[in-house]
Amino acid sequence: MILSVSQQLWLVSGVLFSLAVASDLLDGALARQRNQVTKIGGLIDHAADATFVTVTITCLALQQERSLLLPILIILAFAQYVIDSRAHRGQRLIASRLGRYNGIGYFVLAGALLVDPIFSPPLLWNITLNLAYWALTIATVLSILDRSFARRQR
Repeated sequence: MILSVSQQLWLVSGVLFSLAVASDLLDGALARQRNQVTKIGGLIDHAADATFVTVTITCLALQQERSLLLPILIILAFAQYVIDSRAHRGQRLIASRLGRYNGIGYFVLAGALLVDPIFSPPLLWNITLNLAYWALTIATVLSILDRSFARRQR
């Protein structure tokens, strides 16, 4: 993904992104169907997702001259998620509702950022994309704060 975005191979980037999303949707369903869900598998899956969206959004943000605040916040939010859940000690990950929606939002945003150079959509698309980028940045901050307050209340 890094190479295809940095070389502005947008069609290749789009195909790689689509394959990554499809495999992410299938692997969890397959694990559940085969009764092969494990704590470490869940952690690896979430880590792969977090890495993929962080790298993709970072590469596209650099290409499109966007703020790198969101990718940094994604890393912080994921680290907090792992530590608060004690997943690094073998516990199961405990997702928050906002964190789950943000996770979906990261994939949607990454896909939308890829659409921009592939299709060159109209100005309204860019305005909407900027609003979505910053809304997800704010939602990530709120998710981090929510998890921090919830932890203090325990």
